[in-house]
Amino acid sequence: MNQCKGVIITGKNTMTVSSQCPVPEEPCPTGALIRPLIWSPCTSDAHLCATGCASLPYLLGKAVGHEMCGVITKVGCEVRDFKVGQRVIVCSVMPVWRSLEAQDGMAKQHQDNMYAGVDFPDRGGSFVEEYEIRDADMNLAPIPEGVTLEQAVMVPDMMCTAFEGVSQLAPAFGSSVVVLGIGPVGLMAVRAAVLHGAGNVFAVGSRQVCFEVAKEYGATHLVDYHNEDYLQQIVKDNGGPVDGVILCGGSEKELGKGLSILKKGGTLVNMSAYFGGSPIEIDPSVWGFGYGDKTIKGVGCRGGRLWMARMAKLIACGRVAPEKLITHRYHGMEKIPQAMNLFLNRDRGLIKPVIYND
Repeated sequence: MNQCKGVIITGKNTMTVSSQCPVPEEPCPTGALIRPLIWSPCTSDAHLCATGCASLPYLLGKAVGHEMCGVITKVGCEVRDFKVGQRVIVCSVMPVWRSLEAQDGMAKQHQDNMYAGVDFPDRGGSFVEEYEIRDADMNLAPIPEGVTLEQAVMVPDMMCTAFEGVSQLAPAFGSSVVVLGIGPVGLMAVRAAVLHGAGNVFAVGSRQVCFEVAKEYGATHLVDYHNEDYLQQIVKDNGGPVDGVILCGGSEKELGKGLSILKKGGTLVNMSAYFGGSPIEIDPSVWGFGYGDKTIKGVGCRGGRLWMARMAKLIACGRVAPEKLITHRYHGMEKIPQAMNLFLNRDRGLIKPVIYND
């Protein structure tokens, strides 16, 4: 086992560049080694840093990160579809395709990566000089010609999560959709809902930088949640409760708020993560007292080569411009902690940062 440089979390709100991140000398037969070309931190990385990895303690002292594109440096003897020197998108969620969950149509529920809840002593995240992936043919995707690194690095999580959520919401043509929380995933959900044929699309947030992108992505209504009556205003502007709600931010209380504006028979898709340990309480009245036929789905990122390739095709065809999410650009691994601090300090000019590995 070799060692390389990587960004690790050392405690609450503390990160450092370590030179002791493990990486194998050779990939496994189905695997590959990737040299990162571009990284992007995420709110989930920031949460781990802010809490000192309280929710996933085995990650303390290991490399963090899960959004990355790079170039292949080595491939295993059983890899068929990729070669050394190829630029690729790397899965943030790495399904184990030889699993019962995969056979049951839920491959993402059995993962082979750092956030899977399993302690891999020899592995961490993708904020490293060289990254190991153990199923290259199934969990890498080529970067299509004409797609930039900045566009491609928004695929592994931002697009793969948001478009999965909207797919499960399945809005009908002309239906109304509310996106509660328009950070980067929420903004991608706005674009996905528009592409899915939604009519009224309400983008709920507070930062002007996010409202501007939401408008460009096709939101019909920009709603500031600081306005006391914003939920009532949504219902009024829509002419009644909405058909679907996508929850992409906030606390455990947001779920009840989303249900309160959802029509009977509607669906709420939750893509927020709740690590605080607080219970989720729902006022029975907003759920139709339990028999309002309101469906709640908890949806996570879909991984795999096919899904990432489809997201990249949307970019290549001009359907999605994910680079609009990028507000900050850095160069060099040592700048990753600085980029992460934008999240920790709640910078109101932030949507997504990227760091080039140069």
